[in-house]
Amino acid sequence: MSARQQSVPEALLEAIGESVRAHGASALSLRDVARRVGVSHAAPAHFFKNKAGMLSAFAAQGFQRLADVVADEISRSKPIDGAHALASIGRAYVRFAVSEPAQFEVMFRLDVLDATSPELQEASDLAFRLLIATIEQCKQEGSLGDRDEMLVALAAWSIVHGLASLWISGQLEGRIAENDIEALANAVSQLFVDAVLDQS
Repeated sequence: MSARQQSVPEALLEAIGESVRAHGASALSLRDVARRVGVSHAAPAHFFKNKAGMLSAFAAQGFQRLADVVADEISRSKPIDGAHALASIGRAYVRFAVSEPAQFEVMFRLDVLDATSPELQEASDLAFRLLIATIEQCKQEGSLGDRDEMLVALAAWSIVHGLASLWISGQLEGRIAENDIEALANAVSQLFVDAVLDQS
């Protein structure tokens, strides 16, 4: 889609993604992004201020997309309780990460982001709030026992983030028999739910 069919910020954001996928976050430049869109070299700075601003906007978009994928998976799978919803979140998290590895990486590259960006802070809370709400549902349903809600949320996040990162890096190749990431994400998410939650 061209800049004429999009707003300039949308076109620039798309170009940021293209540049990051082609050259990595560290090599991102305002000049390259402007060239990809066909606007003046001053345009990216006008909308995003600097490189950190561009990457923060790209990361914020990623967190929004992640939240959308999680919400869609929960809606699609129609979980019967919090435990099933938690497994849905795990599957969705890994699915997003492996489908958008460059954006996924930038989302957690605090060294290149503007951590004070309100847009980034708000977006990064979206998916996490879905996770916390699901953990709270599990608590209300009695499947969490006396486990600390934040600790369970941290453990759930760590497991699926680790799985996604290992898959993307290629470290799992040749080490496991399963070569379908959807099936693997489902199995790992379900293993966590079975091990941590009381579903009796």
